[in-house]
Amino acid sequence: MSFIQEPGAPVSRQIRNLIRNASATLAGRPRGRDREVRRNSYDVDDGRAQPWRPIGDGSAGQGIAHRESLLQTAEELRLQGWKDLPAREIRAARDRRDMLAAELDGFAAAGNAPIGRPATIRQEMGRLDALLARARDRLRRVDLDVLAGLLHWLDFKTGRLFPSMETIASAAGCHRNSVIGALRRLSANGLISWVRRSIATDNVGQFAPQREQTSNAYYFEHRQRMAPRVWQRYCQILAAKVRRLGARPASVPAEAPSEVAMPVPSDPGLRAALSRLGALIPNAST
Repeated sequence: MSFIQEPGAPVSRQIRNLIRNASATLAGRPRGRDREVRRNSYDVDDGRAQPWRPIGDGSAGQGIAHRESLLQTAEELRLQGWKDLPAREIRAARDRRDMLAAELDGFAAAGNAPIGRPATIRQEMGRLDALLARARDRLRRVDLDVLAGLLHWLDFKTGRLFPSMETIASAAGCHRNSVIGALRRLSANGLISWVRRSIATDNVGQFAPQREQTSNAYYFEHRQRMAPRVWQRYCQILAAKVRRLGARPASVPAEAPSEVAMPVPSDPGLRAALSRLGALIPNAST
């Protein structure tokens, strides 16, 4: 095999590409121009890869209110999930399903199943499978850390949110694999959504992939994907937080203390003295 170095391409990169190409060909996975990135991935400049919307009115106050409301909703949902499906119940369901599966396999091997029993077993196994699927979607503590780490990078004004898995893992203080599992559970509960994105590589003119995956674009579609009771609770929490923001007039800065109305004295002489004192204060030099 002849090796021709392309202008501007390091030798080590070409050698690496040749090795990868040969390995992929032997394994039946061709590489090169026609190799596609993951399914349903869009270029970063494609409108479908930019699903963002401003958070609330785009202000920091409403952005923080939305972020805190989402985290509080997730925490309440986590506690409720483990209350509804405690670990001991899930262990019992798993053991019961294993026992039913063994019984069904025994009937298949022996060929003398009682009439109706296999159908009854399959029905109960279906119910247990649904229960175990719900248990797999229960939120965990690490999921809240991942959600908080993800929301740390949220741009309230535009809604842009596209940190890498490694960035989220660093912010959450966990492993990248934990982030992947947490995002799956957060998505299953309607707390977060995302779209895959891809970018062009610098492999133009080379027998190598022309595109590669980049970080996901995260966004929110709570009303469509949250369970109705979760959506209602989220709205309740958010409304309370936004209402507290709206209780302060726009002209009063957040750090300014609220004015306290002083009682008006009933003595006419005292009222006159206070009035004279008030007129002198604006003209005082110290």
